[in-house]
Amino acid sequence: MADIALRPGQMRGMISAIAAISIFAFGLSLTYPLFSILLEEMGTSALLIGLNGSAAALAILIGGLALPQVLRHVALPKVMVWSVVAMAGLLLVFPLYPDPYLWLPLRFLFGMTTAALFVCSEIWIVSAAPPARRGLMIGIYGLFLSIGFLVGPLVLKVLGTGGWAPFIGGALVALCAIPPILFAWNDSPDLSEEVEVAPTLADTTRYFVTDPAIMGAVLLFGIIEFGAMSLFPVWTLRAGGDAQLALTLIALLAAGNVILQLPLGWVGDKFDRRKLLGLCAFATVIGSALFPLFSGTEWPLWITALIWGGTVVGLYTFALNELGARYSGAALARGTGAFTFAYGIGALMSPPALGAAIDFWPPHGMFGLLGVLAASYIVMLFVRPRRVPPTT
Repeated sequence: MADIALRPGQMRGMISAIAAISIFAFGLSLTYPLFSILLEEMGTSALLIGLNGSAAALAILIGGLALPQVLRHVALPKVMVWSVVAMAGLLLVFPLYPDPYLWLPLRFLFGMTTAALFVCSEIWIVSAAPPARRGLMIGIYGLFLSIGFLVGPLVLKVLGTGGWAPFIGGALVALCAIPPILFAWNDSPDLSEEVEVAPTLADTTRYFVTDPAIMGAVLLFGIIEFGAMSLFPVWTLRAGGDAQLALTLIALLAAGNVILQLPLGWVGDKFDRRKLLGLCAFATVIGSALFPLFSGTEWPLWITALIWGGTVVGLYTFALNELGARYSGAALARGTGAFTFAYGIGALMSPPALGAAIDFWPPHGMFGLLGVLAASYIVMLFVRPRRVPPTT
């Protein structure tokens, strides 16, 4: 049982990683629907709303490449604390400049803060989790990721989307991540000797060749997650709903994540994760067909959002579990950077692509595109065999 039990330092690391990923998720789930609703009220096109959302996604993409090297020189918890402080500060700047073009650079900077929390928390969680219980630990970590995504739209439902209230509330919630990070400061993994040279773009992209199931899953998850947060409000409003319904659907997506995270973590330790990834992608296809079918209804739409959100997050949970099982040391740090890079590509592609799809086939085009992408991933799983890489 020695390899299963968590040591005190590992437990503190778990708490710190959970705090960071929760605020990462909260920051995204607060700002994406908030900005989408505000921009829609300004009369902005769906494509421009999507492009605006891509500014943060571009920052996450760049952060996935740069942060493994940054962490060689700057302690991981220090990066996390300053990222939280910057996130809170930026939230208070947005309402001063209510213009979609001025928000572009601000959302890029905001995206850099979330990217840092994303990368640092993933490195910490896979380092702290005992191999025999990695799936369960990642399930717990994913549970709080989902709770973070749930809190954002709930805060908006309580505070509304107008004025300063959602921005001030968001900044205060973000700052709650700092005490857990300080608590575990001395227990963070030391990456200064692990990453001996700066990872190149080739180092990052090779994981797309050796691990296409992992990278494809997180790419698809980034597309769905950012697309849902950015364009779900637009789809809801254009399908005849209102802002409260849009926030309810996003909250139900996150609630589905919360309900299924621990079962998904347990299942990921017991069954073939490649097959589980295929099942999650298949659920994405089914959900993409049901949303247009149930538009204009209430409870069928609610149930679909709840179940779809719970199964789609398995793409992230199982992929991260598989990454931690296949790599360690410097290869894990580079693999985590590649993981974030893949997520960033999906996030970058998603808002403008899905926004254009809505404009092309109003209002259901985003679900048609999501269904095609998920089906393409399933095909890749069938035609591309698993390869066994070195673990260091």
